[in-house]
Amino acid sequence: MEKIPTHRSSRTAAILMAAAAVMPLSSHVAHAQSLVQQEVARRAAQVQEADAALLEGRKLYAESKYEEAVAQYKKALSLLPSGPAVADRRHAYTGHLVDGSIALTQQYRRIGRYQEARELLTEVLNKDPLNMAAKQQLEYLDDPIRTNPVLTYEHTQDTEKVRKHLYRSEGYYNLGQYDEAEEEYKEVLRIDRYNKAARRGLERIANTKSDYYRAAYDHTRSELLKEVDAAWELTVAPRVQFTDDLTGTSQQDVTGALYIRRKLQNIILPLVDFQDISVTDAVDQLRQRARELDTLELDPTKKGVNFVVITPKSNSGSEDAAASEFGASTSTSSTTIDSLQMRNVPLEVALQQICDKAGLRYKVEDYAVKLLPVNEFEDTELYTRSFSVPPDFMTLIGDTSGSASAASSDPFADPVDSGGGSGIAATPPVKDLLEKSGVVFPDGATASFSRARSALTVRNTANNLDIVEQLVNDIKNQKPKQIRIATKFVEVTQENTDELSFDWILSPVTLNGSATQFLSGGTIGSGAPRIGSDFTSPQIPGIPSDPTANVSNIVTAGNRTGTYAIDRNAIDAFLNNPNRLASGNTAAPGILSLSGVYGDGQVQMIMRGLSQKKGADIMTAPSIVARSGEKATIEIIREFIYPTEYEPPELPNSVGSNNNTGTTGILGTTTSSTNSFPVTPATPTAFETRNTGVILEVEPTLGDDGYTIDLRFAPEIVEFEGFINYGSPIQTSGTDALGNPVTVTLTDNRIEMPVFSTRRVTTGLTIYDGHTVAVGGLMKEDVQKVEDKVPVLGDIPLIGRLFQSNSENHTKSNLIIFTTVNIIDATGKSVRNSMGELDSSGASSLGGGSDGLLPTIK
Repeated sequence: MEKIPTHRSSRTAAILMAAAAVMPLSSHVAHAQSLVQQEVARRAAQVQEADAALLEGRKLYAESKYEEAVAQYKKALSLLPSGPAVADRRHAYTGHLVDGSIALTQQYRRIGRYQEARELLTEVLNKDPLNMAAKQQLEYLDDPIRTNPVLTYEHTQDTEKVRKHLYRSEGYYNLGQYDEAEEEYKEVLRIDRYNKAARRGLERIANTKSDYYRAAYDHTRSELLKEVDAAWELTVAPRVQFTDDLTGTSQQDVTGALYIRRKLQNIILPLVDFQDISVTDAVDQLRQRARELDTLELDPTKKGVNFVVITPKSNSGSEDAAASEFGASTSTSSTTIDSLQMRNVPLEVALQQICDKAGLRYKVEDYAVKLLPVNEFEDTELYTRSFSVPPDFMTLIGDTSGSASAASSDPFADPVDSGGGSGIAATPPVKDLLEKSGVVFPDGATASFSRARSALTVRNTANNLDIVEQLVNDIKNQKPKQIRIATKFVEVTQENTDELSFDWILSPVTLNGSATQFLSGGTIGSGAPRIGSDFTSPQIPGIPSDPTANVSNIVTAGNRTGTYAIDRNAIDAFLNNPNRLASGNTAAPGILSLSGVYGDGQVQMIMRGLSQKKGADIMTAPSIVARSGEKATIEIIREFIYPTEYEPPELPNSVGSNNNTGTTGILGTTTSSTNSFPVTPATPTAFETRNTGVILEVEPTLGDDGYTIDLRFAPEIVEFEGFINYGSPIQTSGTDALGNPVTVTLTDNRIEMPVFSTRRVTTGLTIYDGHTVAVGGLMKEDVQKVEDKVPVLGDIPLIGRLFQSNSENHTKSNLIIFTTVNIIDATGKSVRNSMGELDSSGASSLGGGSDGLLPTIK
């Protein structure tokens, strides 16, 4: 075997030991060099980041975004490392920061941020004590001429808000959204109450809406007159096809317990076969079969019927005794059905048979059918609970109870005089109000309300306490609900009169100078007379010089014209007529005349034409705001006092001596005499007061869905038309100066009674929020048509029209009563906008679902 020298190994070990001694020193040097390189790299990276921040700051400075620029300059200085190597760069950065701070200071001074500007300038002077621009800006801050001392930053912010609102309102106006534009202008006035631009904008919107409403007026008037014309239509009844299918409403029309009961009646079990089976197992089979056989329900999650089996209580021996007395065991699950076999029976019949055999009863609830032992009674143990309620809890719960009984009482009946006079009625006990709200109070149950603590304390059973809790929660979740009711009485009257007639006067015509009469006009007879003023010059034989005298030689005396053809309202003719006589008739005005001379005869023709149109429109719109369930009344009236009874006139028993009176004239003094005696005319002895004007009584009730309003209202408008004189003048006889008998009126003896016109509606209806319903009205049209003609002459083709008189008068009237309801909040603002959408602020103030959605209207 080869041997290796030992000295070689020793020398190698020595070398290794020397290298090990030198290695720590070299490793420390290499590590130090690595740290220096890392620090240099880090400082270089910081310089690069600082330069990037500086460049971003300079860019923002050029864009006049001084606040962001100063932030970038400060960031650049914070990133810049310390040391003499970057001293020049730090000095340049500081100069940029000073310039940006001064520019930002000027911006702060313009918008009223004086404190921030002063702090920036102080910081600049700390960095550059000799900066003249900073010192100048400090002087400007203290100069009240250059710097408004009362200007605040909030004011500049409000100015910016006003500018944005004005721009938005102008945009809304250009889009035709005038309500939204109006809200923007109002928001401007809330910020700046003296803003003229907002006021001018509101004025412009008001003028625009006024133009629209005038167009709406013309449209409404035309629409109402169109309805009068359409009322003449006799509609033809549609052909109806009768079928034998007279089943009730569909399955989707009902919900709750009625929906479950319909299922019990409609689900048919083809086979029921129970042999020695427990009630629980029988109910499980019914539950499974109901799910399989429920073919009318389309939703698979709603198929079938839920059954709940209630186990009877057995806490005491008395209850066990009662159970045995009624034939029920102490456990429903242990009750068995020995035998039950049926075919093709409704589920309800099978369920009733199971209950009869097991000594049970079933109760249909909203979501399930509950099986109860016949001896199961309600819990009678009483508990005491306190509820925190609003201070007006008694009023709110009183509204709830009042609405429940509104259907059985007249909300507009006069209050019964109880002897205590009018005033605020005493609040009923809270127990009575809770009972009217559906809470049952068994023996020993009590309720009290502390107005000072706003606390309701109730001692009752657990179930009734749950009802009270639900009632309290409903009231606490309510917000003030008010309803604005606007009623409009719109009456449109249109009278159109058209007439075209001819009158002929023909004086006697002789032939060849012979005294024999050849041709002339006729007599007046019983026709409509014409007087001298109805014809024009030149005067011809037959037309008297007296304009009030009747004409003669008239060919068309029998043709009616003017008011001889068209009769006016008889009551209007008597109103304010002291002599109780109808107004005189007149002929239609002449529009063209033609005169001719034929030898010794003369003829004159007058063409009478009339085309008149007269309209009278009346709109009365009383409105009122009322809380839900409360009656409200508005009266805008004038008390009109008029006599109802008269004392008859008093006449003396004997006539006194003559009373001679002298009159001096050109013929000397003349004397006339009358019988002189005292006369007392009819004197009023009893009076009555009638309110004339507008009276509106309403009682709105908001529905559970928060969208429908049940409204009972009775608007009434009473107007005074005038007086009718029922008295006759008292007269006596006498003689004038020439001895002729005359009649002298001693007294008019007026007995006047008023005439009133009344428009009244008393009804109840249901209206959706924001909608308008026509609740009543009267359409009427009086048509008078006259076609008169002279016999023979009027039948001649073409020429016969000259001997005809045609008059036509149409008087149309349409009275429509509208009512509009709006649900408003406590500020008077509608909870829904013009599009019918529920505002987010009003979602929780209404009833209905928690999602705040409107109900679907079909």
